[in-house]
Amino acid sequence: MRRRFGPRSTVIATALVLVTGPARAQMPPGALPAQPGLRIVSGQSVVIGGNAAGARERALEEAFRQAVDQSLAEFLDAATRAGQARAIKGLEARARTYVRRYRALEEGEANGAYSVHLEVEVDEPALRRAIETWGQSPSRAVPPAVVSGILLVSNGAPEATSLLLSALVAAGARAQLAEPAPKDVADAQRAANRANLPQVVLVSAQAAGEGSVRGTGKVAVSCRIAARVISAPSGLALGEPDAAPRAFAADEAGARAECLTRAAGDVAARLAPAGGAVTAPGGELRTVTVEADIVEPAAVVALLKGVRSVGSVSSAELRRVESGHAEIRARTRALATALAPALARDAALALSNVEVAGDVIRLRARLRPPATP
Repeated sequence: MRRRFGPRSTVIATALVLVTGPARAQMPPGALPAQPGLRIVSGQSVVIGGNAAGARERALEEAFRQAVDQSLAEFLDAATRAGQARAIKGLEARARTYVRRYRALEEGEANGAYSVHLEVEVDEPALRRAIETWGQSPSRAVPPAVVSGILLVSNGAPEATSLLLSALVAAGARAQLAEPAPKDVADAQRAANRANLPQVVLVSAQAAGEGSVRGTGKVAVSCRIAARVISAPSGLALGEPDAAPRAFAADEAGARAECLTRAAGDVAARLAPAGGAVTAPGGELRTVTVEADIVEPAAVVALLKGVRSVGSVSSAELRRVESGHAEIRARTRALATALAPALARDAALALSNVEVAGDVIRLRARLRPPATP
């Protein structure tokens, strides 16, 4: 649903600026220290020939370029940015590729222009990997972002490592387990280089039972999976994504398995966000239809919001709603085979019976129960 700017929203926005202005002045523009990679950016484009949809697309691209540029400003000093100006322009031209997801804080058409104000999560580990390639050959162009090959190394967590491998493969990533187990990180780097895998991921995990949940007959288990990502060629640390969910089941073993599975899916989403580079040929927009069997009416709104939050999706609209069924059409650069795993990572929804046929995704959607009893 698009918001249109008006006098009332202008007054509210002015009040917020007056209240929050001093606090924002103490942090870098667009940066939110609570979560790395999260940026607040704006974009604007003139509406030509009454085509507001096209203007919105251009405004989104401008906002994404700002978000990527803010992340690059933190990674690189002034001298490097000046020397790599051409490569940086190439990254900014593919800014949408480095957007994990975004949320519209405000958007609308006013005075012949379409404006957006977004909260954008930038895939900063992918940006760092792209920057690494600059030192290989001065004349070599920066390649498009892809799901890098991953060598998984278990750090005392074989069960979690296997679950993470399954989640990565389902997301379209090229990943394999390190067999035999490396002696140390240097040995893991050598094994990854021999297998032509650019990344080593050290996986650790823990799980703890929290006892019975009063009045439910369920047992609670909390868990955590952490992944330490290392560049195989250079040994540079690229990031440490982790996830720490909680799950409930009739017994502790079932709750533990459910918890670790969810954690593995969350970590895989950070290692191979939004289906990685599984995009349409040439990067053009295509229409993907999501046909969903809906368990409760509120799941329709949650599913539409989830589709729109995927970074590769330009727009999505609800085309049809019937008893227990909904149809959503999305304009996206990702293939349906990549969009489906991205939708499955939505924390608000539980998806099942997922099938992909061409540009059609069929699934069953219901709202997840609250994480705490």
